[in-house]
Amino acid sequence: MKAVVRLNLLVASAFMLALLISLFGLMRQAKTDILRELQAGMAVADQLLEQVAQDPERLEPLLAIEWRHMHLAVLSAGQSPVPLEMDEVPEWFASWIWPQDMPSIERRRPLADGRTLVVMADPADEMEEVWESALQVFALFMGGAALSILAISWGLSQGMRPFGQVLRALDQIQQGHFTARLKSYSVPEANRLASHFNRMAEALEQEQADNRRLTRELMVLQEKERSYLARELHDDLGQYLTGIRAQAYLISQVSGDAEKVSKSAPLIVRDCEAMQQGFRRLIRSLHPVILEPLGLEDSLRSLAEQWQRSSGVDCRLGISGMPLLSDETSTHLYRLLQEALNNVARHAQASLVEIGMQVRGDTLNVRVEDNGQGLSADVRPGIGLRSMHERARYMNADLHLLSAAGGGLRIELSLPLVMD
Repeated sequence: MKAVVRLNLLVASAFMLALLISLFGLMRQAKTDILRELQAGMAVADQLLEQVAQDPERLEPLLAIEWRHMHLAVLSAGQSPVPLEMDEVPEWFASWIWPQDMPSIERRRPLADGRTLVVMADPADEMEEVWESALQVFALFMGGAALSILAISWGLSQGMRPFGQVLRALDQIQQGHFTARLKSYSVPEANRLASHFNRMAEALEQEQADNRRLTRELMVLQEKERSYLARELHDDLGQYLTGIRAQAYLISQVSGDAEKVSKSAPLIVRDCEAMQQGFRRLIRSLHPVILEPLGLEDSLRSLAEQWQRSSGVDCRLGISGMPLLSDETSTHLYRLLQEALNNVARHAQASLVEIGMQVRGDTLNVRVEDNGQGLSADVRPGIGLRSMHERARYMNADLHLLSAAGGGLRIELSLPLVMD
């Protein structure tokens, strides 16, 4: 059931309950008021009977008058009064207000000719007034209920319109159409909702564009890595294998010439060592195997030294209390710092990089700060920054980048330590 229908039913029920209570109170009070009016009318009847007793000739003029709350009749001996009728009031309503078993209120005065003057209380006028009041109350409540329902229906239709548009826009977002936007509304609450929705849609649209851009960059990077591996295997390791093969073939052909064999054997050893170094270099680029024999602290020192030699940028590493981390966390932290240094070498144009690691309580605080050109305000994060954020998220760490154009870049990582 729609909200407008439920609310209208609730309002109608409230009006109906109020109507029943009002009618009940009206009818209950009406019985008391009618009885009071009839008793007042009987006081007037007593005065009329006195006047007739003093002057019988006044009887006929009194009978010709239509009295309010009274009915005058002259009855012969043995004749009963004619029951009073209420033509303007429904019988069911009259029976509620003034039941048939109500005792009659009347006055009797014997006349000189043997007849009897009877003055009976007549509640018809009062009953008609109560009936008219009940109709007015009923009409008032029905009109109020109708106006309330119309106002609620119109108000809800206007108020629910933004929600319908929001739902349709959310359906578009769910289908991947992040260009959906909501217009401004006159209702402040709806306008704030539209503003929040539009900001969300803009963020999703920008995220989608970033994901597409990063996907393209990742595919390009993947091709670069494959090209690099292919060149290393072909140009470096392949040449050494070709040289080893040639030297081995030469030895097989001059196996009887000890001098030539002694000259070729060192060449094979040299090429094998060079090929081994090439393999180590490739493996190190794919996985930091240096972590296993040296541990994280010595591996980071080795990384800083090698990076300083290759980049020509002064790198200062300060470690105060290295905690024991799991292999996965150590790998992610190593790769994160490696990516930070690579970003400095590629983009920062810095002359100094400082790396600090310090344990405070149950948190490892890591800081990487350079004196380079910093990040511009409109820069979009590339694969390097994204990978750093993903590694931080995997370690349940908080990563923050603090930078100003021309003021260098400061990377802060807060890594919670799991204490056994």
